[in-house]
Amino acid sequence: MKKETKYEDVGYAFILKILRGIIIFFSKIVGYFKKWEEKIRFQKFKLAFGERDDDIYISTYPKSGTTLTQVILYCLTTDSNMKFNHIYDVSPWIRNASFLRKQPVDLPSPRIIKTHDEYKDFNKNLKGKIIYVYRDGMDVAVSQFNQQKNYNAPNLEFDSFLRNFLKSKKWFKHVELWMKNKKHLPILYIRYEDLLRDKRKEINKIIEFCGIKCSEAAIKKAIKYSDFKYMKANETKFGDQPTEKNKIFNQFIRKGKSGEGKQKFSDSQVKEFTQLYNENLKETFDKIF
Repeated sequence: MKKETKYEDVGYAFILKILRGIIIFFSKIVGYFKKWEEKIRFQKFKLAFGERDDDIYISTYPKSGTTLTQVILYCLTTDSNMKFNHIYDVSPWIRNASFLRKQPVDLPSPRIIKTHDEYKDFNKNLKGKIIYVYRDGMDVAVSQFNQQKNYNAPNLEFDSFLRNFLKSKKWFKHVELWMKNKKHLPILYIRYEDLLRDKRKEINKIIEFCGIKCSEAAIKKAIKYSDFKYMKANETKFGDQPTEKNKIFNQFIRKGKSGEGKQKFSDSQVKEFTQLYNENLKETFDKIF
C-alpha cells in the first residue's frame, strides 16, 4: 500500500507539472496575441486621429513633468478655460485612449499631444513639433516608486524597485535615443528642473519654438495654472485615470520638487546610478544641455 501511495504521489506530481506547463504555454500565447491586438488597435487609432502640421507632442519618460508641460501648452494655445473634467479631454494621451478603447476626439489646432512612446515609434516624416522634457533620473526613480507604491503595490520596497529600475536601463535608453535624434525630428529639449527654476524663461523658449502667438495674459495664466498648489488642489483634473469607476488616485501630483533622488538614494546607489549615467547618457546629454 505504501508503494502504491508513493507511486500515486509521483504520478499526481507529474500530472500537475504537465498541467502547469500547459497553462504557462497558453498564457504566453494569449499574452502574445493580446499585445498584437493592442498594437493593431493603436495603429488604427493613430490613423483616425491623423497628423497636422501644427501638432505639438510632449514627449517624456513617465514622471518627468509631462502634465506640468501639458497645462502650460494648453494655456498658451487656448483661452485657458480650466473647466475641463480631465487634462486628457483637451490634451490627449492617444496611446492610453486607444488602450481604454476610446474613439479619437476632434480637437481644435494646435493639438497638444502627450506621449511616453519610445523614439523608434515616431516616423521621420512626422508632422508637427516635439517638446522633450528631461528630468533627473534619480528623481524619476523616486517619483515612479512612490506612484507604484501608492497605486497598486503598498508593500513595495525602494531597494527592490531601484534594482529593477537600474537593471532594465529603460530610463537611460529612452532618454538617450530621444536625445540622439537620429531622424532629425524637430525637437525642443526642456529640463524639468529649469521649468521649476525659471518657468517664464522656459515658456519663452516654447513659444518661440512652436511659433505660438499669445498674449502676456496667456503667459501669466500658464504660470498660474501650472503652479504646484493649483494642480494639487485640482488633482482630479490631472491624475491618472484608473479603470475602476468613481475612483481617483490622489497621489499623482505629489511634491513637484527636484532633488529627492539624492536624498533617497544611498551612497552606493548614487554611485551605481552615476556609473550607468556616465556610460550611457553623459556624452549625449552634455551636447544638448
